[in-house]
Amino acid sequence: MRAFNFFLLCTSFLALIMVYGQKYRTEEVQSQVIELQDEIAGQKQVLSALDAEWAFLNQPGRLQAIVERHADALNVAPIVIAQYGSIQDIPMRPVAPDVEGLDALLMSLGAGVDPSNVDGLSSQ
Repeated sequence: MRAFNFFLLCTSFLALIMVYGQKYRTEEVQSQVIELQDEIAGQKQVLSALDAEWAFLNQPGRLQAIVERHADALNVAPIVIAQYGSIQDIPMRPVAPDVEGLDALLMSLGAGVDPSNVDGLSSQ
């Protein structure tokens, strides 16, 4: 019975040592988590500052002044409304396909004429 009590005493001490070891490992991991959270918070602040700087640098009024100052070097000109077309300028699709043009193309291909050749010469 004494041997059994001694065995239980030894296992209790061993379990106690393991519990304390686990406690210290847990505290170490917790301190690492806190350090990482602090680092993440710092990075978020840096990112926030960079976002604010980016928003400032991309203000249209500021960019307009820079573009006007360097217009010659950038070779840019202001956009005018005449550069944009209207819906009426878009050609409508033909109601039926151009059968005559398609027949002429097929006949020229059959005759050996290359339609991509601008001079109309055969590419032989």
